[in-house]
Amino acid sequence: MALPRKRSSGPERRYHHGDLRRALVDAALALISEGELGTFSLREVARRAGVTPAAPYHHFKDKTALLAAVAEQGFAALGGRLEAALARLPPTDLRGRFAALARAYLEFARAHPAHYRVMFLPELKSHQEYRSFHAAADRTLEVLAKQVRLAMPQASPQEVMLRTVLIWSTGHGLASLWNDGVLDHKLALGNDRAFLDATVEQMATFASGVSTSAKPPARTSRRR
Repeated sequence: MALPRKRSSGPERRYHHGDLRRALVDAALALISEGELGTFSLREVARRAGVTPAAPYHHFKDKTALLAAVAEQGFAALGGRLEAALARLPPTDLRGRFAALARAYLEFARAHPAHYRVMFLPELKSHQEYRSFHAAADRTLEVLAKQVRLAMPQASPQEVMLRTVLIWSTGHGLASLWNDGVLDHKLALGNDRAFLDATVEQMATFASGVSTSAKPPARTSRRR
């Protein structure tokens, strides 16, 4: 006679149909926000999530794969913020749209420093290994690239991407320095709002001014 199966009383019973993966990502994000990435481990994430040390390996082969999932979540959230910022402005207001993108980007980095740190880890640079993460990052960058194309209608794809990367790099540098506290004694602007207002205006001027600096294709004279 077969004995009735005992119901598991372990903590893993709480997670079903993908809940475990989400719980691990949430626990990882909380852990990152509390300390250095050097102490980050799957074992500690499992403990925070209330599961066994082996449980994370059902979804992530190592801690870098889990970090990629956290970073992908960050880019998805950032992309949503950028799109929402543009939705409030007409397509013809290029300067206003660049300003909205700059503000949304800096506000996201300031409000979500743990996400932001992980989103740019060099350990995630492999496109082949972390395809989903890079796809999310590319979709987010494309939001900015679309605005650059509008500002530079005569530019080549390479010129558009170069300008996009320059604008993005400026925003990324500002966000990183701001979060690290490096700018506290460099810019005596009083508070976060004053810093945002000042930097957003400068970034919008730089970004929207590209339309006047884009050179039209040179005309070649035909020899008769």
